[in-house]
Amino acid sequence: MVKLTRLAPKPRFKIKVHGKVILFMFFIVSITILAPIAIIVNNNQKSIYFVKPNTAKVIGTDDREMVISTTSYPWSSIVKLHITWGEYYTFGTGALIDKNHVLTAAHCVYSHSHGGYADSIRVVPGEYNGNEPFGYAWTIKMRCYDEWKDYAAPEHDFALLTLDRDIGLYTGWMGVYTTLSSSSTYSRLLNTAGYPAELDYGRNMYWTNDYGYDANEYNHWFYLDITGGQSGSPVWIYDNGLPYILSVVTSGYIGLDLNYGTRINQNKYYCIQNWINSDETLTDKPDLASEYNQVAGYNVDIVGAGLTQFETWCKIRNLGTSSANNINVSFYASQDTTFTKTDYLIGFDIISLLSSTASKECFWSGTFPSNIPSGNYYIGWIIDPENSIDEFKEYNNYNFIWSSKLLVDATPPMNPTECVQLNGTTESDILQDAINNPDFCWNGATDSHTDVAGYYYYWGEDPNGTSTSFTVLPNYNPPVINNGTYFLRVCTQDIVGNIAPWTTLYVFKYEKIVNGTNDDPVDDPIEEPVEDPVEDPVEDPIDNPIDDSDEDIRDNSDDGSEDAPNNDEIVNLEDSLIVEFIIIIGILSLLVFLFLKVQKRR
Repeated sequence: MVKLTRLAPKPRFKIKVHGKVILFMFFIVSITILAPIAIIVNNNQKSIYFVKPNTAKVIGTDDREMVISTTSYPWSSIVKLHITWGEYYTFGTGALIDKNHVLTAAHCVYSHSHGGYADSIRVVPGEYNGNEPFGYAWTIKMRCYDEWKDYAAPEHDFALLTLDRDIGLYTGWMGVYTTLSSSSTYSRLLNTAGYPAELDYGRNMYWTNDYGYDANEYNHWFYLDITGGQSGSPVWIYDNGLPYILSVVTSGYIGLDLNYGTRINQNKYYCIQNWINSDETLTDKPDLASEYNQVAGYNVDIVGAGLTQFETWCKIRNLGTSSANNINVSFYASQDTTFTKTDYLIGFDIISLLSSTASKECFWSGTFPSNIPSGNYYIGWIIDPENSIDEFKEYNNYNFIWSSKLLVDATPPMNPTECVQLNGTTESDILQDAINNPDFCWNGATDSHTDVAGYYYYWGEDPNGTSTSFTVLPNYNPPVINNGTYFLRVCTQDIVGNIAPWTTLYVFKYEKIVNGTNDDPVDDPIEEPVEDPVEDPVEDPIDNPIDDSDEDIRDNSDDGSEDAPNNDEIVNLEDSLIVEFIIIIGILSLLVFLFLKVQKRR
């Protein structure tokens, strides 16, 4: 006979330890996965990028053509950039825009992965198969927006190079052009040329043309074929036979057969001018201008003067070559598009410091001023309204929100002109005795600029009474009244909070007449009885007991004592105690069972 031995179960603490280890490993894996995501930072609503621009591409058939006559204009104005960061070498493209300045892409000049600005950039106009027909120039100054240096923002991927010699006098240069982003200029036939790495290893210049697709304030999309090495290439149109640069090639658009570049908007156009002017005059100044006005706005479309909480904001940029301090940005309301200090001041913001090429949001919040009359207004702002800061340009210091107007309502509404009592027939200020439950309805309230929101109303015996009771409906049904004179008074409020003065709509007079007198109680004379009163015998209280239980109950309630529980409440209480007792016994039994089970296993 084989004796079977029961194996003891494995200790449960091993399973628990294993579970903790699993949870710990899950925690470590989660942290490992989520930590890189946490690096993504939101700084004043601006995204921080740590990636290189997207790879550009050929759209459909590659129709780029090699340029042979690179010494002919405008090809002579297109330059190849030989760029180094330490021992790292790369190349890109740019275009001369005056005798000693080159326009290119910011990522050709400033690299986050290589520690900042390039160590050297050698500029070769019209390079052809390694030949340098005009020689070369060295870059002595590089400039780009702070948003590129801080965030690699693709909407600001452009840069200006200052050269050590006036090589443009021998090659010629292109013009720079800007207009509204909605202009059809950006969708017309475009041109570009540069040094693509995949063709001849970047040794030759290639040109192509195709149509533009669209543009916004900062970028320009097009169907031009672009690949690596052409970063910084000009995108230009011809006007009267002369080339004008609209944008700078930067990268390709993922998901669509499009490439794009940085559009030279008005602020970038002025900034480039200031940089060039600073080099020529050896003078550094700030130049304060508004950024794209569609990043400006306000929080409501209708305001009450002296009533509405109002917020407005804009963004300004320093397009100059030096910092500016203590900049006053004043917000105004104007009924035309020319903003001056004579317009209605809303409020102002002070920017303590704005470095060269940096931008800053300005903000004002408060109660909309009470001195601005009713009407429709543009909201705008003036930078440095006292002209206390010496700038390159003073004429670009104001802007406004042209897409909408703010409606200002500073006029109280008109009170109702008519009030009718609907229950029976009564007249205002006329005594009557038939109706003591009036029902009122009124009309005629108007507002010249906005709408009526409702009415504060008073109902009572004070002819000058006021109250905080409010109704959005033009009617009131008071409770039943006693004899007297009652006044229905209202003041109308519009949707922005303007309030009309109190006015009396109806005087309601009521006095009930009974037998020629009113219905107030009157003491009648007591007539003496004809016969002597007969005293009733007093009944024995034992024979006629008086049930004073009601009085006892009232007495008990009057002295604050609690009512005694009835029989049903006693039964319910006993039932609940029994249920609780059964539950307690069940819990104790379960605990004993578990304890015995454990002892048995041991």
